[in-house]
Amino acid sequence: MFVKPTQSFLACHVCGGLRFASREIKMTTTRMTFLDLEWLNRSADGVICLRCGFVHTFMGDAHQFLDPSVVDPADLPADPLESTT
Repeated sequence: MFVKPTQSFLACHVCGGLRFASREIKMTTTRMTFLDLEWLNRSADGVICLRCGFVHTFMGDAHQFLDPSVVDPADLPADPLESTT
């Protein structure tokens, strides 16, 4: 899947990868953990780079998840590790 946090596609901050998996991430706090109420913490969307495993975290609704079948490859940023030969 591809991720568009704004008007452009997300590239991994570590390796420049463009494909990600997603999962829910709990934003734990010390107070809620101390009170054994972790389930009350807010959640964020986590996207995991499929190339290197780095996790990017997004709060709120300012991003989109896009299936690769609906993305024009010409719209994607250049992949620094992709061979051009």
